[in-house]
Amino acid sequence: MNRRAALPTIAALALVPALAIGATFQATYSDGPSEGFNDPSAPQPESQSAGNPGMTLGEQRQWAFEQAFDWWDARLQSSVVIKVDAQMNDLACNSSSATLGSAGTTAIFRNWSPHPPVFANTWYGQALANRIRQSDLCNASCASSQGIPDEDIDAEFNKDVDNNNSCLNGVDWFYGLGEAPPGFISFYRTVLHEIGHGVNFQTFVDITNGTKMSGFDDVFMKFLEDHSTGESWPQMTNAERQASATDTGDLHWAGPQVLAAINSVTSGAAKGHVEMYAPGAIMKGSSVSHWDTSLADAGGHSEFMEPFATGAEKDMLTDEALEDIGWSEFSACGGLQDEVLLQSTTVTGSQSYSACRYLILGNGFVIDPTGDVQATGGYGVALRPGFEIKSGGAFTAGTDTSLGEF
Repeated sequence: MNRRAALPTIAALALVPALAIGATFQATYSDGPSEGFNDPSAPQPESQSAGNPGMTLGEQRQWAFEQAFDWWDARLQSSVVIKVDAQMNDLACNSSSATLGSAGTTAIFRNWSPHPPVFANTWYGQALANRIRQSDLCNASCASSQGIPDEDIDAEFNKDVDNNNSCLNGVDWFYGLGEAPPGFISFYRTVLHEIGHGVNFQTFVDITNGTKMSGFDDVFMKFLEDHSTGESWPQMTNAERQASATDTGDLHWAGPQVLAAINSVTSGAAKGHVEMYAPGAIMKGSSVSHWDTSLADAGGHSEFMEPFATGAEKDMLTDEALEDIGWSEFSACGGLQDEVLLQSTTVTGSQSYSACRYLILGNGFVIDPTGDVQATGGYGVALRPGFEIKSGGAFTAGTDTSLGEF
């Protein structure tokens, strides 16, 4: 799947048994000896000052890439190493827009054993299939004999974003963590996004004509439905899927884990489901396999698996979508829930409440005169009508970005 940037937009299931082990990622940097991830040029000063320890530009790129691995490690469980082939190549770019990166699974599988998937006769990307099977479906020997890559994910990134004034009007990659400074775009967050596609945030349907891969469903499409017809993608004809891919505002994700966390967004879910990206004209690499650009939270952030980089992105619902398709997630916040809604509660004495993303205090949450509440959310604390502090009660709210931040 492709991720794009457009100026001036750039402002700078737990359906399978859980495994008590975080996913381990392993990168192969297959650029030439003096290019891309192996570039021996002097390191970027802005990224050095932001804490990137790389002593060359290539080392800085590798460090940022592997920090993205750590972020995904904390969210996914798999006993099988997830291998990623990474390159920096010439991708589409002009003064106003660019393809920042592209990634996807290298192979797809269905109907394996032992530990078969929830859905029979359904395609799964290699990393997800390995996670469910609890062993490698195609190791190096198998890959060689079948002529497919040993890696589970192929990923490439636009090397022209650096030091090319005709690409995005001189915007460069930023290899630090956190928000990119003005004139830069975050390489780290772009890698996060592309790995998301590689672990199966993508459909294998040919969206230009609606046909399934070799006539079989894929696990991602199982949770797509069109609100205007009420049909899921597996129920549709090829022509109906083709039309749904451009049904702006009506192509939705309807998986149970996402719907349970729908309070994460304040827009993009007005019809009870969450909108997927379905512009009126097909955009290959972007349409369908992204959240819609309408998604936003109370802080004005976009979802990081939307098709365009905005510089203000959060993980709102992607974890839950991956749970819907078969990943078993554990929290990056020490066991905290992503969103916590507290209501119909009267607090006496000192109490502390925390959430990985948003802590929501709702109707009937009352702090009595003896109560003292400390409320903390990774993205913030939201107060809804019916929240009350009695005279004499104490309330402190704050944001701890270490809980929910990229």
